[in-house]
This record gives sequence, structure tokens and C-alpha cells, in this order.
Amino acid sequence: MGNYVSLIMDIEKSKTYDLPDRNEIQQYIDRCIKNLNELFYEEIQCEVIFSAGDEFQGLFNDVVTALLYFRLFELLVNPVKIRAGVGIGDWTIKMEQGLSTQQDGPAYHKARQAINEAHDKRLQNIRIRSDGDDILANHFINSSFGLKRQQNYMQNIVQVIIELLFPFVQNDFSSKKHDLVKEILADKFEYKLEGLKGSSLRSERGIGIKTLPNVSPIYIDGKIVASEEVIVKKNTAKTISEILQCTRQNVDSVMKRGNTYKIRELDYVALQYVKMNYGRK
Repeated sequence: MGNYVSLIMDIEKSKTYDLPDRNEIQQYIDRCIKNLNELFYEEIQCEVIFSAGDEFQGLFNDVVTALLYFRLFELLVNPVKIRAGVGIGDWTIKMEQGLSTQQDGPAYHKARQAINEAHDKRLQNIRIRSDGDDILANHFINSSFGLKRQQNYMQNIVQVIIELLFPFVQNDFSSKKHDLVKEILADKFEYKLEGLKGSSLRSERGIGIKTLPNVSPIYIDGKIVASEEVIVKKNTAKTISEILQCTRQNVDSVMKRGNTYKIRELDYVALQYVKMNYGRK
């Protein structure tokens, strides 16, 4: 049996939300999970589902896909804070056509250990656990943690747009996935639209989701190169200003204050490191 990857996630301090907020959050998270399950369907063995209370889990073919899923999910649900554990190991108890919660094996056990470790960390919100030495991997995949947690509402929105315009991927990005990206972005705005009131980044014309240009993926192939040349794309601020119906100068300011490119640079290097050291041979 080859190695599989279990991803277990939960909501930090979920009991501090009052009931109406908790219901609204869960409904939005459910939509995010369904969209991301479709976006990553080729690399998922068992779809991510709610498993117990405010916890969700799924089974993946490889660790990079699990990290890409968590990474985008974390950005989409901001400011709700998420923790995760990633377990790499065998999938020994298989229920044909069954849900992730009906499966078992070392991958699941390691993911449970990993998220328990994340509960005790102040500088990390995701942990990898395998049969090897995961110290460096856990350092790298959390290197942007503090910067993401410091982002305000509009900085997060801009971050999400860039992630969907220039997604980190392992395989070709189909036209079907491009259409789904538009749906995910529209869903994000629908959920967070109230926060745009009074912002200089909102105009009476609304958000130009339908004008979203073609996605230009950045490939995670296990080769660590000069990251800035890969991450920084020409005319990015102009493109985002057209989507948000605002000025390019406003977008430039939001990106600078939100450390948008630095977050992507740190995550790009982390993903390449994981691909190089944990990827299927």
C-alpha cells in the first residue's frame, strides 16, 4: 500500500461564537468545502466533510494537494481561524464508496496526532506528521502564519483574488476549474460583502467577478528557484483594481500593507520543499 494523506481541520475557539454566527459560519464553510472538493477532485480519495461538531476531514493522494486545499480554505474563511493536522501513511481500512469518516489507518492516526500538536502551538496552525523527520517541513509551512493572521478584511480579499488568479497547482488548470474559480470568488464576496461598506475599495458599480481574466497557474514541481521571479506578476494591481472597481493605487497600498507577495513567496518555497521531500517518487 502506498502512502496517503489525511487532512483534519477544525475551527479555533468555535464555542466562543454565538449560535447565529456559528450557523452562518458553518453554512459558508460547507459551501467552501463543496467548492474546494470539486476544485481538487482529481487528487482526492475521500472528499472533505464535516466529521464532528466543528471538525472536518478528508483523504488525499499526496501531501502537496492537502496543503493547497488547507491553504486556500484558510484564506477563504478568514477571519475565522483554522487549525489542521496532516498525516502521511497507509490507508488500511477501506470502505468502498464510503465517507472519509468511515475510513481508517495510520494516515488518519498521524493526522489526529498532528492536529493535537497544533492545538498546543502558538506560532503554528498546521502540522505534518509522517514516519520521518518533519521539523523543517513544519517550520516552512507555518512561515507565513503570522502575516496571514495580521491581515485585515480588504487585505485578505486581495490575497484571495491573487491566489485565484495565479493559483499554486501541480497539474494543468482546466477551463472547468477556471469557471469554478469565479464561483468560489463570488461566494467569498457574497459572504463578506457587508464588510466592504464604507471602504475606498468599493464603488457603486460593485465587483467585476464576471470580468475575471484567465487563470495563470504557478506550478509546484519540487524545484526551488528564484521565487520573486515566479511570484511577482506584471499588472497584478491593475487587474485587481478592475475586479474591485477601484484605483490601482488603492490596490498597491493594500498589497503592501498586507504583505501579499511575501506570504506567497514563503508559501511557494514551503510547497516546493514539501514536494521535493514528500512527493511521490
